[in-house]
Amino acid sequence: MITKVDSTNKERFISMCKAEHVFGSRALTALSAYGTDHNIHKFWIMTENGTDTAALHLNGQVLTVIKENMVNTDDIIALTKEFEIHEIDSDWDLCEKLHAILGGFTESSYYMTYTGEEITEDFPDIKTACLRDVYSVLRQSHEYYRTHLKYDPWATHLESCIKAGCTEVYQLERDGKAIGTGSIISQDETHAAIAAVAVIPEYRLKGIGSYITLFLVKEILKKGKTPCLISGYDEVAELYKKIDFVTVGRWGELYI
Repeated sequence: MITKVDSTNKERFISMCKAEHVFGSRALTALSAYGTDHNIHKFWIMTENGTDTAALHLNGQVLTVIKENMVNTDDIIALTKEFEIHEIDSDWDLCEKLHAILGGFTESSYYMTYTGEEITEDFPDIKTACLRDVYSVLRQSHEYYRTHLKYDPWATHLESCIKAGCTEVYQLERDGKAIGTGSIISQDETHAAIAAVAVIPEYRLKGIGSYITLFLVKEILKKGKTPCLISGYDEVAELYKKIDFVTVGRWGELYI
């Protein structure tokens, strides 16, 4: 059974989101930014035999499923058809099961958390971002951003999450211009997720991505929280391992 989140069950939803701290913190950040009655961001609790089994967050046509154990795929499939969902994000075992039923294609890599020491380095060339500058860096850095990222909805969403105190966006400057970026994209009580670390092509292979990531790690550790992230690709996970991140699970994205 799937039940809409409201004031009577909000704490149960928050509790379920702690099952996994990347997608979970993303759902909690959206809940903090938009509340339970938004027309684009929707939130549900999945229950089976009287026990809560998952927290669900729908952002437009992207459904995130946060859970510890296997859940009833029939309910998720019904929701997918009702809302014409095109992407489902969750851990890899659920992604595989839904892929076998719904078709489409998948992407996967690793959840990772930081296990290193406190960062003592200073980062004088990293500052709070201008979103226009960050948008430019992202579009220069990867084809995905050039084809999928539209400024107005992207910036409006970030501004809402920043206002809610759950998101921080930074830029790295060299010679007076932004050449790299990174974000603390979402948070819960114990973890904060790093995302959108990007460097423009002419400054790559100089260790700048790791430099930005370590700055974000330092900022998260100052909050008394554990830095976490999704590596994006297995090859990228190897780079994060060099700066003391370890793999803690495998995530999946199903595109339908």
